[in-house]
Amino acid sequence: MRALAFQGYGAPSRVLRLTDLPRPEPGPGEVRVRLSARPINPSDLLFVQGSYGREARFTPLPGAGAQESGWAVAGFEGAGTVDALGPGAKGPAPGTRVAVSTTGTWQEYVCVPSPSVIPVARGVSTEAACQLTVNPFTAHMLVRDLDPDPGDTLLLTAGASAVGRMVIHLASACGARCLPVVRHREQARALARPGTQPLTVRSASALTEAVRDTVGHGRVSIVLDAVGGALGGAALRSLRPAGRFVSYGMLSGRPLAVHPDDLVFRQVSACGFWLPARMKRLSERQLSALTQEIQQSVVRGLPGLEVAERHDLADFRSALEHAMRPGRQGKVVLTG
Repeated sequence: MRALAFQGYGAPSRVLRLTDLPRPEPGPGEVRVRLSARPINPSDLLFVQGSYGREARFTPLPGAGAQESGWAVAGFEGAGTVDALGPGAKGPAPGTRVAVSTTGTWQEYVCVPSPSVIPVARGVSTEAACQLTVNPFTAHMLVRDLDPDPGDTLLLTAGASAVGRMVIHLASACGARCLPVVRHREQARALARPGTQPLTVRSASALTEAVRDTVGHGRVSIVLDAVGGALGGAALRSLRPAGRFVSYGMLSGRPLAVHPDDLVFRQVSACGFWLPARMKRLSERQLSALTQEIQQSVVRGLPGLEVAERHDLADFRSALEHAMRPGRQGKVVLTG
């Protein structure tokens, strides 16, 4: 089967290779899924670069020499159909459309424990389903954990991202005022609506000025930061006393400077959010209810699931180039 794999960390366009790997056989309690769509997410690229919170497992190919390093397959989510059931598996029947969250989805088949597959609801397209298990869960759980009050002001860096758009949709429904930070006027125009005021800025100092001119310094209740670096630091300093700061991404690749004055004297709280760790705290019943809620929101038109381009696995270099292009609108999906 075809797979996009790598033998060592580095720039995805340099280290990824389209290779032929043996089709996996489902073990006891496992389901084999024939994947047909996979998104390119920032976390996928960080994983290949070796900058993500999860290490790659490089598995030698059968018959490989002792000096040959193994392959690791990229990708954390995808969608397709159940292809086969392993011994004792109680998963969906073959032919069922499912979404999958596992490491190594940038290949044609994956085997996962049967509880790890999500049957796709009617009305959810395969292209939306392949994006189901990361961004929508992140957005829903961020808003649920923050539980903004009506009238709270929520500042979001990377405001035009898929998660940013989903959070705006969900937080606005709670009555929060949203200030998405974007880099391009076209993005700002696309996000503008009652209760949402985009801030078009290209630097940390510009963000400070924009917040002061828009709401006044110290009036932001909550910050959701996906960028880090100087922009994330400026967002943190825009918070009101006792405001809340949540870091859930590292798009800039730069460290976030947190001043003790903000924590001690202004009593700002700062924490991180990582979806895999947060998901482990859910009971089976909670996870089932959340999954149903998310699929219903997708059917109702949850934003942030639009597709900009589709590329076959063999055309992965073009897909990567487009996925890393600034100002991109919509997700790049790997097909085949």
